[in-house]
Amino acid sequence: MRIGIVPHTGKETAMDLSRELAHILDQRGVEHRVILAPSRDNLAHVDLVIVLGGDGTLLNTARLASHVQVPVFGVNVGHLGFLTEVETDGLFPALDRLLAGEFTIEKRMLISASIEREGREIASHVALNDFVVTRGTFARIIEFSIFADGQPVADYVGDGVIVATPTGSTAYSLAAGGPIIEPLLESICITPICAHSLAARSVVIRPEVEVQIRLNRASESVMLTIDGHDGFPLLTGDRVTIRRAGQWALFARLGDRGFFQVLHSRLRMPQMGGGIREA
Repeated sequence: MRIGIVPHTGKETAMDLSRELAHILDQRGVEHRVILAPSRDNLAHVDLVIVLGGDGTLLNTARLASHVQVPVFGVNVGHLGFLTEVETDGLFPALDRLLAGEFTIEKRMLISASIEREGREIASHVALNDFVVTRGTFARIIEFSIFADGQPVADYVGDGVIVATPTGSTAYSLAAGGPIIEPLLESICITPICAHSLAARSVVIRPEVEVQIRLNRASESVMLTIDGHDGFPLLTGDRVTIRRAGQWALFARLGDRGFFQVLHSRLRMPQMGGGIREA
Protein backbone atom coordinates (compact mmCIF):
# COMPACT_ATOMS: atom_id res chain seq x y z
CA MET A 1 0.00 0.00 0.00
CA ARG A 2 1.28 3.44 -0.93
CA ILE A 3 0.49 6.07 1.72
CA GLY A 4 0.16 9.78 1.13
CA ILE A 5 0.57 12.10 4.12
CA VAL A 6 -1.12 15.51 3.90
CA PRO A 7 -0.45 17.73 6.94
CA HIS A 8 -1.86 21.15 7.69
CA THR A 9 1.28 23.14 6.89
CA GLY A 10 0.24 25.97 9.20
CA LYS A 11 0.05 23.76 12.30
CA GLU A 12 3.31 22.79 13.98
CA THR A 13 1.65 19.79 15.61
CA ALA A 14 0.55 18.47 12.22
CA MET A 15 3.99 18.94 10.69
CA ASP A 16 5.69 17.20 13.63
CA LEU A 17 3.20 14.35 13.40
CA SER A 18 3.80 13.98 9.66
CA ARG A 19 7.54 13.60 10.23
CA GLU A 20 6.96 11.01 12.96
CA LEU A 21 4.51 9.10 10.75
CA ALA A 22 6.96 9.15 7.81
CA HIS A 23 9.71 7.80 10.08
CA ILE A 24 7.55 4.90 11.25
CA LEU A 25 6.53 4.05 7.68
CA ASP A 26 10.20 4.11 6.71
CA GLN A 27 10.97 1.63 9.47
CA ARG A 28 8.21 -0.67 8.25
CA GLY A 29 9.27 -0.44 4.63
CA VAL A 30 5.96 1.12 3.54
CA GLU A 31 6.09 3.30 0.45
CA HIS A 32 4.90 6.81 1.26
CA ARG A 33 5.19 10.46 0.36
CA VAL A 34 4.54 13.67 2.28
CA ILE A 35 2.31 15.92 0.17
CA LEU A 36 2.43 19.57 1.23
CA ALA A 37 0.40 20.91 -1.68
CA PRO A 38 -2.19 18.25 -2.60
CA SER A 39 -3.41 18.09 -6.19
CA ARG A 40 -5.17 15.60 -8.42
CA ASP A 41 -1.83 14.63 -9.95
CA ASN A 42 0.16 13.85 -6.80
CA LEU A 43 -2.79 12.19 -5.03
CA ALA A 44 -3.20 9.83 -7.98
CA HIS A 45 0.07 8.10 -7.06
CA VAL A 46 -1.04 6.79 -3.64
CA ASP A 47 -3.60 4.23 -2.45
CA LEU A 48 -4.62 5.96 0.78
CA VAL A 49 -4.19 9.51 2.07
CA ILE A 50 -3.73 10.23 5.77
CA VAL A 51 -4.73 13.84 6.45
CA LEU A 52 -3.34 15.55 9.55
CA GLY A 53 -5.40 18.65 10.26
CA GLY A 54 -8.93 19.83 10.85
CA ASP A 55 -12.02 19.48 8.73
CA GLY A 56 -10.89 22.25 6.39
CA THR A 57 -7.72 20.39 5.40
CA LEU A 58 -9.68 17.16 5.07
CA LEU A 59 -12.40 18.80 2.96
CA ASN A 60 -9.90 20.18 0.48
CA THR A 61 -7.94 16.92 0.24
CA ALA A 62 -11.04 14.73 -0.06
CA ARG A 63 -12.43 16.93 -2.82
CA LEU A 64 -9.19 16.67 -4.80
CA ALA A 65 -8.82 12.94 -4.11
CA SER A 66 -12.36 12.31 -5.36
CA HIS A 67 -11.21 13.04 -8.90
CA VAL A 68 -8.85 10.06 -8.75
CA GLN A 69 -11.04 8.01 -6.34
CA VAL A 70 -8.46 7.67 -3.58
CA PRO A 71 -9.80 7.30 -0.01
CA VAL A 72 -8.75 9.68 2.76
CA PHE A 73 -8.30 9.05 6.49
CA GLY A 74 -8.63 12.05 8.77
CA VAL A 75 -6.65 12.67 11.96
CA ASN A 76 -8.03 15.57 13.99
CA VAL A 77 -5.41 18.21 14.67
CA GLY A 78 -8.09 20.89 14.77
CA HIS A 79 -11.05 21.66 17.02
CA LEU A 80 -14.26 20.11 15.70
CA GLY A 81 -13.30 17.16 13.56
CA PHE A 82 -16.72 16.14 12.21
CA LEU A 83 -15.05 14.39 9.28
CA THR A 84 -11.89 13.11 10.93
CA GLU A 85 -11.75 9.50 12.13
CA VAL A 86 -9.35 9.65 15.10
CA GLU A 87 -7.67 12.16 17.39
CA THR A 88 -3.89 12.56 17.28
CA ASP A 89 -3.33 9.97 20.03
CA GLY A 90 -5.27 7.43 18.00
CA LEU A 91 -3.20 7.68 14.82
CA PHE A 92 -0.54 5.06 15.50
CA PRO A 93 -2.91 2.44 16.95
CA ALA A 94 -5.02 2.98 13.82
CA LEU A 95 -2.03 2.69 11.50
CA ASP A 96 -1.70 -1.09 12.00
CA ARG A 97 -5.34 -1.56 11.01
CA LEU A 98 -4.99 0.68 7.98
CA LEU A 99 -1.91 -1.16 6.71
CA ALA A 100 -3.67 -4.49 7.26
CA GLY A 101 -6.64 -3.29 5.21
CA GLU A 102 -8.97 -3.50 8.21
CA PHE A 103 -11.14 -0.55 7.24
CA THR A 104 -14.24 0.17 5.22
CA ILE A 105 -14.80 2.78 2.54
CA GLU A 106 -17.56 5.31 3.14
CA LYS A 107 -18.87 7.20 0.12
CA ARG A 108 -19.96 10.81 0.57
CA MET A 109 -22.02 12.67 -1.98
CA LEU A 110 -20.44 15.60 -3.84
CA ILE A 111 -22.19 18.38 -5.74
CA SER A 112 -21.01 20.25 -8.81
CA ALA A 113 -21.80 23.78 -9.92
CA SER A 114 -21.63 25.41 -13.32
CA ILE A 115 -21.75 29.19 -13.69
CA GLU A 116 -23.47 30.57 -16.76
CA ARG A 117 -23.11 34.16 -17.96
CA GLU A 118 -24.91 35.52 -21.00
CA GLY A 119 -25.80 32.01 -22.11
CA ARG A 120 -22.26 30.62 -21.83
CA GLU A 121 -20.69 28.44 -19.14
CA ILE A 122 -17.70 30.29 -17.73
CA ALA A 123 -16.67 28.08 -14.79
CA SER A 124 -17.41 24.83 -12.97
CA HIS A 125 -16.52 23.53 -9.51
CA VAL A 126 -17.07 20.54 -7.19
CA ALA A 127 -17.91 20.78 -3.47
CA LEU A 128 -18.12 18.30 -0.61
CA ASN A 129 -19.74 20.69 1.89
CA ASP A 130 -21.55 23.46 0.08
CA PHE A 131 -21.79 26.17 -2.50
CA VAL A 132 -22.66 29.58 -1.07
CA VAL A 133 -23.82 32.66 -2.93
CA THR A 134 -23.08 35.54 -0.58
CA ARG A 135 -22.59 39.26 -0.56
CA GLY A 136 -19.40 40.99 0.48
CA THR A 137 -18.97 42.85 3.75
CA PHE A 138 -20.03 46.24 2.42
CA ALA A 139 -22.31 45.09 -0.40
CA ARG A 140 -26.04 45.66 -0.46
CA ILE A 141 -28.48 42.81 -0.09
CA ILE A 142 -28.92 40.64 -3.15
CA GLU A 143 -32.04 39.46 -4.93
CA PHE A 144 -32.14 35.96 -6.36
CA SER A 145 -34.53 33.24 -7.45
CA ILE A 146 -34.28 29.52 -6.78
CA PHE A 147 -35.50 26.84 -9.19
CA ALA A 148 -35.66 23.05 -8.83
CA ASP A 149 -35.69 21.16 -12.14
CA GLY A 150 -36.87 24.39 -13.75
CA GLN A 151 -39.76 24.89 -11.33
CA PRO A 152 -39.71 28.06 -9.19
CA VAL A 153 -39.08 27.41 -5.50
CA ALA A 154 -38.71 30.89 -4.02
CA ASP A 155 -37.62 34.46 -4.63
CA TYR A 156 -35.35 35.81 -1.90
CA VAL A 157 -33.98 39.15 -0.84
CA GLY A 158 -31.17 38.80 1.67
CA ASP A 159 -27.51 38.06 2.25
CA GLY A 160 -27.37 34.94 0.08
CA VAL A 161 -28.12 31.23 -0.05
CA ILE A 162 -26.37 27.98 0.86
CA VAL A 163 -26.74 24.81 -1.20
CA ALA A 164 -25.31 22.00 0.91
CA THR A 165 -24.73 18.27 0.85
CA PRO A 166 -25.63 16.16 3.91
CA THR A 167 -21.94 16.38 4.86
CA GLY A 168 -22.22 20.17 4.73
CA SER A 169 -25.42 20.26 6.77
CA THR A 170 -23.38 20.58 9.98
CA ALA A 171 -21.35 23.49 8.61
CA TYR A 172 -22.52 26.94 7.45
CA SER A 173 -26.00 25.66 6.71
CA LEU A 174 -26.49 24.71 10.36
CA ALA A 175 -25.26 28.11 11.52
CA ALA A 176 -27.81 29.71 9.18
CA GLY A 177 -30.67 27.69 10.68
CA GLY A 178 -30.65 24.68 8.37
CA PRO A 179 -31.34 21.09 9.43
CA ILE A 180 -28.84 18.43 10.45
CA ILE A 181 -28.90 15.67 7.85
CA GLU A 182 -27.38 12.23 8.33
CA PRO A 183 -24.32 12.27 6.04
CA LEU A 184 -25.12 9.06 4.14
CA LEU A 185 -28.67 10.21 3.37
CA GLU A 186 -28.30 11.55 -0.18
CA SER A 187 -30.03 14.91 -0.60
CA ILE A 188 -29.46 18.57 -1.38
CA CYS A 189 -30.33 21.25 1.17
CA ILE A 190 -31.13 24.86 0.23
CA THR A 191 -30.84 27.36 3.11
CA PRO A 192 -31.32 31.14 2.69
CA ILE A 193 -28.99 33.47 4.61
CA CYS A 194 -30.70 36.27 6.54
CA ALA A 195 -33.61 36.42 4.10
CA HIS A 196 -35.91 39.43 4.49
CA SER A 197 -38.94 37.22 5.00
CA LEU A 198 -40.38 35.36 7.99
CA ALA A 199 -41.48 32.61 5.60
CA ALA A 200 -37.94 31.79 4.42
CA ARG A 201 -37.09 28.20 5.35
CA SER A 202 -34.63 25.50 4.33
CA VAL A 203 -35.73 23.11 1.60
CA VAL A 204 -34.37 19.54 1.35
CA ILE A 205 -34.72 17.85 -2.04
CA ARG A 206 -33.75 14.63 -3.80
CA PRO A 207 -30.18 14.39 -5.11
CA GLU A 208 -31.42 13.90 -8.68
CA VAL A 209 -32.98 17.38 -8.71
CA GLU A 210 -31.07 20.17 -10.43
CA VAL A 211 -30.95 23.42 -8.45
CA GLN A 212 -30.55 26.74 -10.22
CA ILE A 213 -29.82 30.10 -8.60
CA ARG A 214 -30.51 33.18 -10.72
CA LEU A 215 -29.10 36.49 -9.56
CA ASN A 216 -31.71 39.14 -10.22
CA ARG A 217 -29.75 41.98 -8.64
CA ALA A 218 -26.24 41.83 -7.27
CA SER A 219 -23.33 44.17 -6.60
CA GLU A 220 -19.79 43.55 -7.79
CA SER A 221 -18.78 41.92 -4.50
CA VAL A 222 -21.16 38.96 -4.68
CA MET A 223 -19.29 35.67 -4.62
CA LEU A 224 -19.86 31.97 -5.11
CA THR A 225 -17.74 30.18 -2.51
CA ILE A 226 -16.80 26.51 -2.73
CA ASP A 227 -16.48 24.68 0.61
CA GLY A 228 -15.52 28.01 2.17
CA HIS A 229 -12.16 27.67 0.45
CA ASP A 230 -12.31 29.10 -3.07
CA GLY A 231 -14.40 31.92 -4.49
CA PHE A 232 -15.77 33.00 -7.85
CA PRO A 233 -17.23 36.52 -8.47
CA LEU A 234 -20.82 36.70 -9.72
CA LEU A 235 -22.68 39.42 -11.62
CA THR A 236 -26.32 40.33 -12.03
CA GLY A 237 -27.96 37.90 -14.44
CA ASP A 238 -25.58 35.02 -13.72
CA ARG A 239 -27.05 31.57 -13.23
CA VAL A 240 -25.51 28.91 -11.00
CA THR A 241 -26.69 25.36 -11.69
CA ILE A 242 -25.97 22.80 -8.97
CA ARG A 243 -26.42 19.04 -9.29
CA ARG A 244 -25.06 15.82 -7.83
CA ALA A 245 -21.48 15.30 -9.00
CA GLY A 246 -20.43 12.29 -11.04
CA GLN A 247 -17.90 11.06 -8.45
CA TRP A 248 -17.84 10.34 -4.71
CA ALA A 249 -15.60 11.48 -1.90
CA LEU A 250 -14.15 8.34 -0.29
CA PHE A 251 -13.35 8.09 3.43
CA ALA A 252 -11.50 5.24 5.14
CA ARG A 253 -13.42 4.31 8.30
CA LEU A 254 -12.44 2.07 11.20
CA GLY A 255 -15.96 2.05 12.61
CA ASP A 256 -14.95 2.97 16.16
CA ARG A 257 -17.22 6.03 16.28
CA GLY A 258 -20.32 6.97 14.35
CA PHE A 259 -21.84 10.23 13.17
CA PHE A 260 -24.30 10.50 16.06
CA GLN A 261 -21.58 9.92 18.63
CA VAL A 262 -19.54 12.74 17.10
CA LEU A 263 -22.64 14.92 16.79
CA HIS A 264 -23.51 14.43 20.46
CA SER A 265 -20.06 15.53 21.59
CA ARG A 266 -19.72 18.41 19.13
CA LEU A 267 -23.13 19.96 19.76
CA ARG A 268 -22.09 20.60 23.35
CA MET A 269 -19.12 22.68 22.22
CA PRO A 270 -19.55 26.50 22.45
CA GLN A 271 -17.80 27.12 19.10
CA MET A 272 -20.32 24.96 17.22
CA GLY A 273 -21.85 26.52 14.10
CA GLY A 274 -19.84 26.61 10.92
CA GLY A 275 -16.83 25.18 12.75
CA ILE A 276 -16.48 22.40 10.22
CA ARG A 277 -14.75 24.96 8.02
CA GLU A 278 -11.88 25.14 10.49
CA ALA A 279 -8.67 24.15 8.75
